[in-house]
Amino acid sequence: MADNVNRKQESFFSVVLDLFRNRFFILGLIFCVFGTVILIMTASLQFSGYQRTISASSQGVSRQYVVAAPRGDIIDANGIVLASSREVNTVMIADAYLSDDDLNAMCLELSYLFDDYNCISESELDEYFSIAPFQFLKEEEDIRLWQTDHNLFNLDDYSEGIIVTYSDNYVKTDPQVFYLYLRMLFNIDNSYSEEEAYRIIRIRYQIFKDNWSFITGTPVEIATDVPDELVTLLNEQNYHYMGIITAKAYRRTYTPAAQLSSHVVGYVGRVSQESLVTLSQYGYSNDDLVGQSGVESQMERYLHGYSGISTYNIWTTEGQDGVFFPSDYGVPAQSGATVQLTIDTDLQRVGIEALKTYIEDAMNAELIEQSGYKTANAGAFVVMDVNTGAVLAMGSYPNFDPNDFVLSMYGDAQAEEQLQYYLGIGEYEDITAEDMPLWNRAIMSQYAPGSTFKMVTALAALENGVISPGSTWYPCDSPIDIGGWPFRCLEFPTTGHGPLDLNSAMATSCNIYFMRLGVDTGIDNIDAMGERLGLGEYTGIDLPGEIRGIRASRETKILLHENEYDRTWFPADTAQSAIGQFDNCFTIMQLCRYTAGIATNQLVTPYVIDNVTASDGTILYEGQTQSMPLNISEPNIEAVRQSMRCVVTGTSMWEGTARNIFANFPIDVVCKTGTAETGYEEIRKEYSNGLFVCYAPAEDPQIAIALVVERGEWGSSTAVIAQKLLSQYFNVAPSRADEMFESIPFTGNDLDALIAELPTEEG
Repeated sequence: MADNVNRKQESFFSVVLDLFRNRFFILGLIFCVFGTVILIMTASLQFSGYQRTISASSQGVSRQYVVAAPRGDIIDANGIVLASSREVNTVMIADAYLSDDDLNAMCLELSYLFDDYNCISESELDEYFSIAPFQFLKEEEDIRLWQTDHNLFNLDDYSEGIIVTYSDNYVKTDPQVFYLYLRMLFNIDNSYSEEEAYRIIRIRYQIFKDNWSFITGTPVEIATDVPDELVTLLNEQNYHYMGIITAKAYRRTYTPAAQLSSHVVGYVGRVSQESLVTLSQYGYSNDDLVGQSGVESQMERYLHGYSGISTYNIWTTEGQDGVFFPSDYGVPAQSGATVQLTIDTDLQRVGIEALKTYIEDAMNAELIEQSGYKTANAGAFVVMDVNTGAVLAMGSYPNFDPNDFVLSMYGDAQAEEQLQYYLGIGEYEDITAEDMPLWNRAIMSQYAPGSTFKMVTALAALENGVISPGSTWYPCDSPIDIGGWPFRCLEFPTTGHGPLDLNSAMATSCNIYFMRLGVDTGIDNIDAMGERLGLGEYTGIDLPGEIRGIRASRETKILLHENEYDRTWFPADTAQSAIGQFDNCFTIMQLCRYTAGIATNQLVTPYVIDNVTASDGTILYEGQTQSMPLNISEPNIEAVRQSMRCVVTGTSMWEGTARNIFANFPIDVVCKTGTAETGYEEIRKEYSNGLFVCYAPAEDPQIAIALVVERGEWGSSTAVIAQKLLSQYFNVAPSRADEMFESIPFTGNDLDALIAELPTEEG
């Protein structure tokens, strides 16, 4: 048995010896040893880094920040940029574990650097407090709320009899005491001057305001509009400027063309706390900008884009032992989509300039005439494709510059002053209440339509058999009694026009004709036709703020009055309603849509947003919708079209109220003038509103126009604005009448004589 054991041992050693003699075994053994060593070293490094990361995490340092996405562009129908996002450099500060002394010294140095390089130094403290002189910049109640905010200073409001010092925990209503409190709060020693200390305080306040973010690793922005030279300096000396990060941000900017369409484009502002409750679930933060009006608001979900995440690395007091975060851990931001409008900027420019010129000329004429009446000061217009509803131009004046809302956030003094005017603050309260520069008069104001409503009355009468295309005669007798109320013809108050057909009545805009026609037709039928044509109804325009307007009716009168007698409908009410007065009040958009409806016998849905395109070219949204047939008898609607054409051509006996503007125009225009009383003419000593609607060409309609000039006096005179719009759209020269007005320098009695020759209108 011993021999067997010896033989097994000898056999084992022989095998082992043979293995060691095998070179492949030796190489394999070497590789195993080295592999084990590498594995141990790698594990050591991994666990060491993990421990440091855990340590940093326990201190709340995530070393990342949100990267805002560039807001999508807004462009016009021809691709002209109206709104875009401009890339700017920013400076942020992250927690580098500096002592107060070191942090204060660096903040002071940065403050001077920002001045030297003309950066915008960010500090919300400037909204509340200044030291030149010492003062609070808000009302005392606002200052108390600010200082007692639990997420900020968390001071206690004091009661009478308590002596407040800079070192206690009570609200400081003395600005100089508050300044000393801030010095103490940020441990700013006495070696710094008052001005130096305040420079430090401004930056420290930004950190303090977002302190939780700061200590948990999210950097705080302290400067923007930083030139590349300063970015290079800070990056090259990053060990000296511990915690400083340079990054890219995006600022909303608007081209001059956007101001022409400011009410369509809109503007942006910081998200409100109320909105943030909803928007935070979509990735919005406190500092995000959101659309406040116009397309900026309507298409916010497309324009905003999606924020990203970027990691960062800084020098800290930990030196080489600090934590490193790979840059590829971040998530890239996704830019917003491009919104293309139906607006033609060239057409828009012509409309705005024509409206402004009309107002300026009216004011100058008033200076000469000295009538004592308030004259034209504001207005609106809409140009629409009659076949699709695409809004080619929409203007409201006075308007605004959307850049002011952005620039004011960064301390631009002129922009801040403009905002005071836009918002009616302080000395601007009264003038803003009249100008309403932020108000889109095209969809947010309602106007009595005056004689531009008479086509509704005519269509209601035709569709209900009161008149027929072949028999439209009614007498114009003046004065006339309707339901106990006396009415007079404006042009011939003592005799009237005599018998008129629809063409002549529309051409002269005879009130008596349409009053009598309206009474025979009945208010219920007139109201039904107005509704059918979209008046007093939402148009569905893809912009916020549209109002519905009001149609005169039995129901409306009941709703508007409390006294039982005032709720009773009288024949005189029908008479006034039939000529576009009484309770009738519509938007200019509605008037344009209804005019387009007469042109095509279809009711379109107006829209300003043509399409929305993602960065990869995907179409996310298209604006056009199907039109609805009006189903008005073709002979009846053609009779009304012909009568509107007579407003330009006149009839055998009567001139049309728009003859002087369009008689020689190379495109056949179908139109209606309107002068609408506001009820304030005598009370406020001001002129009536001037309105005008039209479509062209007569035989193959392409566009419709509606406009108003507040206190414009005569609708026939405001037609010159439409003529300039039509000239631009059809690329034709102005008519001979317009050239005559522009080339002859009328003064004094010569001007009065020429005006006296112009045809007047009723309504």
